Amino acid sequence: MNPTIYADDLVRLFDKYDVERAIVFPNPNIGDKCAEMNDYIVKSVLKYPKRLVGFGRVDPRREEATRELTRMKKTLGLTGLKLHPMVECFRPDHPFFNKFFQQVSKLGLPILFHTGDGFSSPRLISRIAEKCAKLPIILGHLKEEALGVLEQCENVYVETSGTSPDLIELATDIDENRVLFGSDIPYHRYATQLAIVAASTITQRTKKKVLYDNFQKLFTGRAEY
Repeated sequence: MNPTIYADDLVRLFDKYDVERAIVFPNPNIGDKCAEMNDYIVKSVLKYPKRLVGFGRVDPRREEATRELTRMKKTLGLTGLKLHPMVECFRPDHPFFNKFFQQVSKLGLPILFHTGDGFSSPRLISRIAEKCAKLPIILGHLKEEALGVLEQCENVYVETSGTSPDLIELATDIDENRVLFGSDIPYHRYATQLAIVAASTITQRTKKKVLYDNFQKLFTGRAEY
């Protein structure tokens, strides 16, 4: 599978499905090209400033990681950080990464974590959420284990790509204001991910929060209720 889609193709997809705005970031398989790909994300955001919210990537194991975090925020103007503990092969709560997450918190870069098994367990990521209590942390691919973290940590959000209608229902029961729609394009089909939200039994008002208002409030400071 080629996990690549370019900004122009993505915006065409947005137009097809009436997507106003979305988070974008480099794909996982960029190796040591984080800085180069972060530059590409910035160029894409500048080309489509009303459509794209740019998140950067770093490899937290590398010595230059904290410098790249600072460049992402202060030079590039990126909005947040994407981390994939399985691809980057690191355990988030290991003491080695304390300095790294302190820098993330100091810079105020919201983190979108891939979640799943092993190093990507929501339980491990919850320890970062507790240490960085004012920093928004988004748990990608809503799984059952993420529900307890959503209930436990008020700065944690969950994202719906690859989940099921019943888990969306359970998450919105905990806090309908901290559930965000996600498509995980190009790994999933946009229409399928949208259909999962539509199939849930949450109210239309709550669906609007998941699909639109919660994102608006988190990333633009406004929402339409």
